[in-house]
Amino acid sequence: MVSWDDLPSSSEDDSVTSKEVPKCKYVEWVDLEWPNALKMSLDSIWTMYEEEKKQRLRQNIVSAEENLKVLEEKKKMENELRHFKLDFAKMVAEKEQAMRQLGSTQLALTDLKEELEKKKMTDKSVTNIHQVFRVKAEKERDQAVQERDQVIQERDDLKHEKRKLEYMIGDLFDHKEATKEKIRKLKGMLNEFD
Repeated sequence: MVSWDDLPSSSEDDSVTSKEVPKCKYVEWVDLEWPNALKMSLDSIWTMYEEEKKQRLRQNIVSAEENLKVLEEKKKMENELRHFKLDFAKMVAEKEQAMRQLGSTQLALTDLKEELEKKKMTDKSVTNIHQVFRVKAEKERDQAVQERDQVIQERDDLKHEKRKLEYMIGDLFDHKEATKEKIRKLKGMLNEFD
């Protein structure tokens, strides 16, 4: 019987096998010595097997590196999303504060209007001043309403942007799952070869 270690792997082995060594007749009777062509064929097949094994290891390393890059990118995006959510919450709080201030400004404007109306009734001589205050109050009210509408529009835009980011994150998680599935398939294929 011939083991893999007995096969020639280089020219040195040829010189070793060419020596005249007494052979056991029993072994020859059970298993005749293999021809050199068969030994060389087995050696080339073994070499091909070793190369294939090395190639699979290289592919596994490349796949692992790509997986690591994907995981690092995911971690980076999750970190960016966390910061974005914090910034978004802060911005929404600021906009809500601005809206509360606008509401109190509108109440103050309403109070001013009421005061102007009272003064108008008590003193007809200051009608022009009241008209100026009314115009000014209306202008300030219109400006406050316009600012409030702008804040609401910005808030709606931010909500829309948040939804888009959530969809992007969902797509990334789906991509991650698909990558994991590919890796599982590759592992399964490698296990079949082993």
